[in-house]
This record gives sequence, C-alpha cells and structure tokens, in this order.
Amino acid sequence: MTSIRTAVIGLGDIGRAHAQAVDETEGLELVAICDTDPGAEAKFPFRLHHTRPSRYSDPSEVIAHEEVDAVFVCVPDHHHEALAIAALAAGKHVFLEKPVANTLAGAGRIIAAAQRACRTVQIGLVYRCSLLYRAMAALARDELGGPSLMWCKELRQCFPQRRWFYRQACTGGTLVEKDCHHFDLFNWMIASEPVRVFATGGQHVWRRGEPVEIACDYCPLPPETYDDIDVVDHALVTVDYANGAKASLMLCMYLVPHNLMPEGLEVGAIGRNGRVLQATRDRALVLTGGTAEPLVRPIEIAADSTAGSHIGFRRQHQEFVHSVRTGKEPAANLAAGRASMLVALAAEESIRTGRPVSLAEFEAAEAAGERC
Repeated sequence: MTSIRTAVIGLGDIGRAHAQAVDETEGLELVAICDTDPGAEAKFPFRLHHTRPSRYSDPSEVIAHEEVDAVFVCVPDHHHEALAIAALAAGKHVFLEKPVANTLAGAGRIIAAAQRACRTVQIGLVYRCSLLYRAMAALARDELGGPSLMWCKELRQCFPQRRWFYRQACTGGTLVEKDCHHFDLFNWMIASEPVRVFATGGQHVWRRGEPVEIACDYCPLPPETYDDIDVVDHALVTVDYANGAKASLMLCMYLVPHNLMPEGLEVGAIGRNGRVLQATRDRALVLTGGTAEPLVRPIEIAADSTAGSHIGFRRQHQEFVHSVRTGKEPAANLAAGRASMLVALAAEESIRTGRPVSLAEFEAAEAAGERC
C-alpha cells in the first residue's frame, strides 16, 4: 500500500520526536522537514534511519508541495491556527500538536476549515492512544460504573527554556499548554459534559518582573533567564460535570531538578460503588475497594511508546495512518481537543477573576467577542 507522504513543520523538542516517529512508522514516509530557524536541527538534533527528507525554511512551500499528503504541525501554540488552516485548504491531512490553538475562537476556525476540507485531523492528545489509559477507561466504566470523582496530580519541573511557553498570549496559559492532556482524560472517562470550573493559582517562583533561571533538564538548550513570565506556575482546579461527577487537578511547575515524587504522574478515579482506580508512573493500574479482591495490572508500554516521549506516542502515529486510509475519526479528534481547551481556558479565567466559571456563559462570551 502506498505510504502517506508526510512533512513535519517545527523541529523543536516535540517536532524532532515526531520526525523520528514518522521516519519509523509503517505507512508514513517523511518527505520534508521544515523550521523557520536554520539552526533548529543543530539545537534539537535527531537521527533518521529510513528516509532522507527535503529541508525547508518556509512552511508555505511545504504546504503547497504536491508530493506532501499530510502535515504534522509542531510549532508554538500561537501559530497552530494559521498553519493548520493553510494545510487543510491545500488538501492535506493534518496532525496538530496539542492544544488545538491558543484561543477558543482559533480552535473554532480550525474546526470549520476541517469540515470544509473533509480531511483527517488528529490532535496530539497522546493519552487517547495509550494502552494504559484505554485500559483505565474500560475499568472505570466496567468496575466503577463510571467515575463519580477523578483526580490528577502532576508535580514536575518547568517548561523547556523557550520563551513562548512562558507567555500567556502565546499559549493561552499554563493550564492550556500543559494540562489539556489531563482535562481530556477527565472528559473522556467521566463521559459527561463539563459545566463549571473553579481554579486558584498564581506565581510562587516565576514572578513577573523578577529574573528567573529556566533550566528544564530534557531540553538540550542552555539555561535562560526570563523576567517577563506572565503564566502561572501552580494551580488547583475543580471541574463539575453535568452528571454530578467532579474532577480535580493539582499542578506544580517548579520542582528542581524534575519530578521527584515516587508515584510520578498520578491519575485516579472513584466510583459510587466505593471502588478506587489509580494509574501511577504511566505504568500500572491499581483497583481496590468494594467487595472484590484488589487488582494490580501492569501495562506493557513499550508497544505504544518511544523513548523519552509520552506513553501512546508511537501508537498515535499508527492510528493517524489508519484514520487517513480509512476515513475513520481519530480517537484524539478536534472535538476532544476543543473540549479539553474549553476547560483549561475556563480555569485560566477563574484564576484571573477569582470566581467560578460557567462553561456555557464562558462560551457565549467568547462567541460574542467579549473575550479573545
């Protein structure tokens, strides 16, 4: 079967990981890579073993190329909208890194472009493709009867030392850039409409107007010092759902040097039957409580992951191939991407105002142009 000729635009930390994954995925052929920074490959080195793509510095040239069938958009969040819409208008399938965009209006314009183009659009909500979280979703449904409470605890180091991560206008905020993954897990497993968000957060360490050294240990760039950071470095978020379920996120972005907590990323759920389901370190599920025996289920993550990336990273490329070839909607589709963004943006608004935010009212204000 003919391979899908693929271009990767943006060769930073996530872009280089996608370039390597495309190079290794059966059904994809990496024909082009592109970054507006001519030194990107030197700053973020990577190895390709199966393909020799052409190199570009102008994304519009790549998008217009007749021998490109699909485009991976791996650029900073505030450039997602323009490149995704251009690629769809050119008839390309699109893999769009999360979040969909940095504004809800921008996400809406991408959705409209996808509907006009009738092309596959998959969002980089990688946990949707993870064997661990798919198993967790099934157990939450079958053993808990659906979660009544969920939580996520992520206590970690800072973003990479790229200035755009630290600017609200570029990302929509820390909770949009970082935690759309986790809000998507809540939305997926609770399987109900989020209706209300209350959040508190601020700047403990990244204090605007004060110099802060940023030294993320997985970023190959040397440390940088910023004094104009305007995003939060911690938050507590509560989400209410239409079915009565509730979810809570705890986030800290300033551990040194990295995630020192033994449980790593922790995601859990409780059912009305009193049973508790917990995922720890992206490797195992533990089910306890109720009258049944406790269950510990290790999950083999090598099959769907690549070294140094989120679980599900390998599988999301395989599923992109399947969706393009069959026309089947991806698990990580635009609707899921927008829904996770909506919760995150509402949480940012709640931090800004100090008040609970009704998602229906927030969407209406966005649609009326009262917010960006």
